[in-house]
Amino acid sequence: MRYRQTTFILLLILSNPFVTAADKSKSVDEFALCKPFIEITQPRPVLPPLANDSIRLFADSTVVQEKLGTSTCSGNVLVQRDDRILNASLVIYDIKKNAINVDDEFVFWDKNFVISGDKIQLDSENHGEMNNAKYWFLNQRIRGFANKLLKQSDDIINLEQAHLTTCDPEDEVWRLDARSLTLDNTTEEGTARDVTIRLLDTPVFYTPYLSFPLGERKSGLLAPNLGTSDKTGVEFSIPYFFNLAPNYDWTITPRVMSRRGFLVQNEFRYLTQSSDGNLKLEYMPYDSVLEKSLTSLTFRHNGKITERLFTDININDVSDGRYFEELGNNISTASLTHLERRGDLYYYGNNWLGIGRLQMFQTLAAEASARPYQRLPQFLFKTALPEKNGQFNWALEAELVRFDRNSNITTGPTGNRIDMKPIFSFPWRTPGTFVIPQLSLRYTHYNLNNVNPGEDTAPNRFLFTFSTDSGLFLERDINLLNTELVQTLEPRLFYRHTPYKDQNDIPIFDTGIYDLSFGQLFRDNNFSSADRVDDAHQISLGMSSRLLGSDTGIEYLRASAGQAFYFRDRRVALLPQLETETTSSSLIVTELSSELIKNWRVSSTFRWDPHINNTEHTVLRMRYRPDEERIFNLSYRLRDEPFGQKKLGLEQTDLSFHWSLTPRWNILGRWNFSLPDQKTMEVFSGLEYSSCCWAVRFIARHYLESNHNKHDGNNNNNTINNNTISDNDFDYSTGVFLQFQLKGLGGVGRKADSFLEERIPGYYDQF
Repeated sequence: MRYRQTTFILLLILSNPFVTAADKSKSVDEFALCKPFIEITQPRPVLPPLANDSIRLFADSTVVQEKLGTSTCSGNVLVQRDDRILNASLVIYDIKKNAINVDDEFVFWDKNFVISGDKIQLDSENHGEMNNAKYWFLNQRIRGFANKLLKQSDDIINLEQAHLTTCDPEDEVWRLDARSLTLDNTTEEGTARDVTIRLLDTPVFYTPYLSFPLGERKSGLLAPNLGTSDKTGVEFSIPYFFNLAPNYDWTITPRVMSRRGFLVQNEFRYLTQSSDGNLKLEYMPYDSVLEKSLTSLTFRHNGKITERLFTDININDVSDGRYFEELGNNISTASLTHLERRGDLYYYGNNWLGIGRLQMFQTLAAEASARPYQRLPQFLFKTALPEKNGQFNWALEAELVRFDRNSNITTGPTGNRIDMKPIFSFPWRTPGTFVIPQLSLRYTHYNLNNVNPGEDTAPNRFLFTFSTDSGLFLERDINLLNTELVQTLEPRLFYRHTPYKDQNDIPIFDTGIYDLSFGQLFRDNNFSSADRVDDAHQISLGMSSRLLGSDTGIEYLRASAGQAFYFRDRRVALLPQLETETTSSSLIVTELSSELIKNWRVSSTFRWDPHINNTEHTVLRMRYRPDEERIFNLSYRLRDEPFGQKKLGLEQTDLSFHWSLTPRWNILGRWNFSLPDQKTMEVFSGLEYSSCCWAVRFIARHYLESNHNKHDGNNNNNTINNNTISDNDFDYSTGVFLQFQLKGLGGVGRKADSFLEERIPGYYDQF
């Protein structure tokens, strides 16, 4: 066993990342492990509200000096003005200036903060100076100390020789020290000079200037990343965020890699009343390994032109097929095999939809056969008329498309396809019954290029499909486990007839075979898209039963089983070399989904071949989720079915979890195992620790990766659908990932949210 890759993220703390509106909603629980400020600050006195601009004083004794215009209050003094309250043992009140002076210990309460110290001066607007001040900012959950605190206005506070942290006083893991610190709520910006960041009272970073947001996002440095891998060497990157306007911004990230060189990443995001999108551009002047310059482009746009006209654009491009494999810094991007370049124009009419599309693909794999056709252009039309019960209904689906690809790289026909499909039906529905006879006509015409000599360049096909879908809905009230339920019984009968037509002269542009499922038994075609229409003369029988809550309607259990019976052999296959089906019936399909036990969800799918007494396909899934912080998944997958002269084989178990052991400690992991080969496909485990003001996540990953994919760019390490795995074709890779967060200040490290959400079904990462 050989380790091909090791990646380790070394974390630094430089600055605070910007906070978006979504981040603010998340921060509600961010400090759940902290003591509420109400427990570590002196409680605010409960006093009746004041009217107008009056002032109220409470004291054990008061001496009024009329000539000086002052009042000296002593003994547990409370001064109330507006919504502010001051508490001290001795207060001098200047009646003429409406000012307050305290030369002793005090506590000052405002709606946004609590401040205590040993000297305070306040003018008539409650602005002034405080010495040796301890402060607690309630909105941001920030506390600290300053030799001098100057309350310049209601929204601006200046601090000298200041400390700042979000930690509890007795567990101060990190602290920001600054010679001067300004907190401006009007611009929602904080600035600091001569800044030192300390971990456990040890300085780890210094900067002469630092700015950070107090609420909304702002321009500035974001969290850096330092790491190493066998492909890039030691690398360092640090983003800079430009808050150009409330509705658009730009992030530029210089990235230095010791083995590859220098790369610049750019991301521009925008949001208007009628559109949103982002543009990502990466440029590397010279890659010392590939010995050439490299670029990567991603552009996504969704826009509203008029009330009925919309756009959807997705453009991707890389200068080298190995770009993501060699330089990608996202755990999930290495599995990309094609990059889409698509532009859609949608028009929503009255009960109809029209789509104009241009679609191309950049293939990252080396094999020419893996290159899909391009649609240049494609026009789609579809009606969306409301169904009228007991009356004739009609619908229309139409397509005009040009399929093209580079014939110098990949041989095969190209050309145009016109497809028209009018549909006529007469639905009859009652509360307990439905019968839907339907007739669809389908005409498809091709104009082909690059065909073999003697082959038809303009094949066409006209077919009809007649079907009748019918069923009953029966129900009864039952009591199960002291729960009032409604049990349903839903038999279903589906008849379909499509005559046979030889279609071997029609190329396969974008058509595939639907995977057999319970719902597929009741479709009017087993092929996707228009290049094939299967011949069928069949009846499908199905039965479903559900348990529903009598009062809530919650579905606690659903069980379905079905099978199709054929009156003749099927002669249409996806490709001419594939065997046609001659069995008298389909596989028996059963599906089960259950939530009878609270917090438990169990589902299964079985496909059993009665002709050879073999289970062709099995999926078993179990999920236990008692709360948002704990989830456990266990699944088993078996696939043993013929595909032409070959046989698709797969048998795997998959275990994944994210589990909260205590409010501070979480564990997570996944183990994907191939039973026939007795090999682990992927395993990773992780540990998370969270305290009041900091959190850390560590993940170690070990996975099987194809040597072939590593070289051709088709790197898909999620599932390997082979009957056997040769040690010469695959190798194990290892990655170690570390994230570290100082709550309220920022965090660094490679994010693993999408990686974990893909591999732990049902888990939503909030780290």
